[in-house]
Amino acid sequence: MNSKIVCVAAIQMDAIFGQREQNLNKAEGYIQQAAKQGAQLILLPELLPYGYGLNETVWNGAEPMDGPAVNWLMTQAKKYGSYIGFTFLETDGEDFYNAFVLADPNGKIAGKVRKSPAPAVESYFYREGQDVHIIDTELGRIGVNICYEVLLHARVNELYEANIDLYLQPAAAGRPKPLIPGDVARLEKTLINARAIHYKALGVPIVMANRVGKLEGRLPGVMGYLKSSFLGGSYICDSNGQILKELDQNQEEGCIISRVTLDPQYKAKLPPKRYGKIWAVPMPWFSFILPMAQRMGERAYTKNVLRKSKALAMSNIILLQQVAM
Repeated sequence: MNSKIVCVAAIQMDAIFGQREQNLNKAEGYIQQAAKQGAQLILLPELLPYGYGLNETVWNGAEPMDGPAVNWLMTQAKKYGSYIGFTFLETDGEDFYNAFVLADPNGKIAGKVRKSPAPAVESYFYREGQDVHIIDTELGRIGVNICYEVLLHARVNELYEANIDLYLQPAAAGRPKPLIPGDVARLEKTLINARAIHYKALGVPIVMANRVGKLEGRLPGVMGYLKSSFLGGSYICDSNGQILKELDQNQEEGCIISRVTLDPQYKAKLPPKRYGKIWAVPMPWFSFILPMAQRMGERAYTKNVLRKSKALAMSNIILLQQVAM
């Protein structure tokens, strides 16, 4: 493709767990703000509609693809004439997925990407998808990595091989439960350093939209109780690696908007570097725990006797609500 200028936006906000209507109403205010400034693509954080949970109550917010959250997304995209994307907890048959959906300016679904793998805590509550992480649009070829996926070499390399033009990173990245003093700072440094590494690995504009607010609740298994917060730090990076706009790693809500240039001359010529066995970036010392926790969660998810019935029930509840309307 030839060089192209695209106006993009990233929304950083708190999404209160269990308050779908309130969260979506707040998001529309930011969408309207971005659209008025000419945003052609607007990225919302991960698991925006129902919020991010740490136990099985997250299933209460699951929906099928034709549920109210995705219908809201399509309505917003058509109303404001922009591409708009978020992730939501999808129920499909007997399973749950963390699915990114991008709606186009005509109010249609441009593409869907299910998070793969479901990391650590999240693996207890939904399974990994098998989707390609690419969405072709009139703006260009878009690559999507959802939160944890940005740390994985396999996911980033897939985008390199697909020759993407724009990189979206919807996230709900939180501060971890520290095992030793300094672990939180180590993770924050890892994520900051990842910006430059991702630019060098792909050479395309990056739009990252993260959550802010409290991250608190009882963790599954023997992990104990977490009282923490989301990291924020949303940003927009251009093809040349310049950070054009960013929000701090604090509790700042807001919308950042900038024009980026999709320019083939900056695209990476060599495959992204691998760090260790699976990582796309240098990781802190405790990273070895993450795959172990993931495998434990996957086994627990498979064995959970409530999961299948709950997934089917949530699909049926949404269907009955639609019929009643």
